[in-house]
Amino acid sequence: MEDVIIIGGGVVGSLIARELSFYEISVLLLEKEEDIPMGSTKANSAIVHSGYDPLPGTLKAKTNVEGNRLYKDLCEELKVPFKRIGAYVLAFNDELKTLLELKERGKTNGVSEIQILKREEILKREPNINEEVKYALFFPTSGITNPFLLTIHALENAIENGAKVKLREEVIGIEKKDMGYKVITNKSEYYCKYIINCAGINADKIIHLLDPDYPFTITPRKGEYLILDKKAQNFVKSTIFHVPTQKGKGVLVTPTVDGNILLGPTAENIEDREDKSTSHEGLLEVKEKVKKLTPNVPFSLVINIFSGIRASSTYKDFFVQEIPEFKNILHFAGIDSPGLTSAPSLAKMAVEWLKEKENIKRKKNIKNFEKIISFKELTEEEKENLIKEDPKWGHIICRCEHVSEMEVRNAINSPLPARTLEAIKKRTRAGMGRCQGAFCSYHIMKILSEELEIPINMITLRGGKSFLLNGENKVRWKYAKRS
Repeated sequence: MEDVIIIGGGVVGSLIARELSFYEISVLLLEKEEDIPMGSTKANSAIVHSGYDPLPGTLKAKTNVEGNRLYKDLCEELKVPFKRIGAYVLAFNDELKTLLELKERGKTNGVSEIQILKREEILKREPNINEEVKYALFFPTSGITNPFLLTIHALENAIENGAKVKLREEVIGIEKKDMGYKVITNKSEYYCKYIINCAGINADKIIHLLDPDYPFTITPRKGEYLILDKKAQNFVKSTIFHVPTQKGKGVLVTPTVDGNILLGPTAENIEDREDKSTSHEGLLEVKEKVKKLTPNVPFSLVINIFSGIRASSTYKDFFVQEIPEFKNILHFAGIDSPGLTSAPSLAKMAVEWLKEKENIKRKKNIKNFEKIISFKELTEEEKENLIKEDPKWGHIICRCEHVSEMEVRNAINSPLPARTLEAIKKRTRAGMGRCQGAFCSYHIMKILSEELEIPINMITLRGGKSFLLNGENKVRWKYAKRS
């Protein structure tokens, strides 16, 4: 029997698992997909928002500002890139009044160092912004991070401190028992005293397993994006926003921590929670709205397009509650924007909730997350020394991102093993460069085949039936047993 079962391995669930792993309790995280993160955490703008947008007094506002303050130390602990690059909200016509309102809202929420800038100063800082701009609200505390690594490293650190993770286990039932709850998955049954629901886009389904009539529903909201090649990395230095609307902060232009430029997202309410498709209309909308912010976007440098789904709800705030009829289950539902920013604060809320119910003691010996070697970040001397130890360090698998064979093998043999092409991509960036995996994909598949001891035609893109080879591959490859 477990003390706590966490449902869902997105950024909120993984950070909660890490925080709870520091205490003398048993923690089990259940994730229905082949890897983490696979939902909203995987496909978002990767922005650590300052906190000017949420309505004062809401949980969104509180956790946004608190989360922003926690990010620097958190990312240092988990060896994840984080940069405070600042953000501009642009006003072109009669929007100065709105900017002043946002400034006051930000102050009320506790955001510091807010500035209103005029056209000349804006263009001096960001020459590619539309020259028709009149004013901008500037938030220096806004930042960017890598949501994949943040989530993966958090859960790996949780595993190192005793937490357990079960992938490919979808929760299909929850039953109340005298000692707590029985959690039924598509594969097994587990017993626990407490449940924390972090199921993202499906968090309402977990609530409805307990009470089918409970008045809470998530509306999937799809956002489409374009990514520019690193050749465009100096196009803007900060995140550039439109004035926000009821559907969110709108289409934006932002750098990423890895040197690309991200454009998007749209905001379309959909019915199919698995619809990750992109459309001509959606991408055209992104282009048109981006050109309003920065007219000279080099669209010829687009290297990829994708979409993500946000867990919007009619609740108008994060739904973080314990339903009275089902004690000892805490629901984190409707965690849309600024969910990534708020996640560190929400994780601490989960710990405080459990402390109110149990006298949990913090472990005396907590394992810190050990830095993972990134070959391209090493000095030439460090590279040479590693290659002398093992030539696999010198075998570059992904030329665009300069990822070595050893980095791929290390990802497969990590505490949270990568078992798909996409899982390797999230951990190492192999396949995220200009050629988008055209050169390295097959080489990575061969390594996966060796390490996992399965035929190469059984390797998948992201799990399930997403096979990459149809039938027997013409290139003969014998997978070898690991030494």
